[in-house]
Amino acid sequence: MATIKVSIVEDNEKVITNLSELFAQQSEFQLNEIYSDADSAVQNVFKNPPDILILDIGLPGKSGISILEELKLSVPDMKIVMYTVFEDEDNIIQAIKKGANGYLLKDTPLDLLIAELKVIQLGGSPLTPRIATRIIDEFNTKIPSAESDIEESNLLSNREKEVLNLVSLGLVYSDIADELDISPHTVSRHVENIYKKLNVHSKSQAIIRGRRLGIIQDGKYQI
Repeated sequence: MATIKVSIVEDNEKVITNLSELFAQQSEFQLNEIYSDADSAVQNVFKNPPDILILDIGLPGKSGISILEELKLSVPDMKIVMYTVFEDEDNIIQAIKKGANGYLLKDTPLDLLIAELKVIQLGGSPLTPRIATRIIDEFNTKIPSAESDIEESNLLSNREKEVLNLVSLGLVYSDIADELDISPHTVSRHVENIYKKLNVHSKSQAIIRGRRLGIIQDGKYQI
């Protein structure tokens, strides 16, 4: 295997020292550059691009996640691994969606870190076991059963279903009020109840949820 060039974006001196010493002991790795903040990484990484960029999330100023897309555009072939103390679902999912090739915690044993970096270079996307478990748990909690779908769709009254269908057609509250012969205020109350019952926070979310549950029947409500 050719030497793997690694750069680091990290502001913690102890972490920098530990990683520098680690790579100095590895014949397969060459430490390229060290950046102490997000801006310096974005502005300079393309000048001496590494094979792998180890990116902290909790940087001063911009977070590591916020610059992921810029870094990917700057050096498309560069692999980026998040190296962080944050193991909450939001950070993990955001990082993966924005192009991170791996997500490793800073308490990962150093020998395992080296092994995971080799996997990344070969095209894998490693996650430490705790991170993998969190993603699986988060995914499982967001997959309702068919029974729960039926129960949820039945939470809406017939009038609320009518309102939601008309909302999906693009009607404003006053138009819906005219169509159903009710007041705009009543329409507003129905929409508020729909949001609460479907556990959504916007019209677009309500429409998506309504379609998935079979509440919205495209073509049935014509005006």
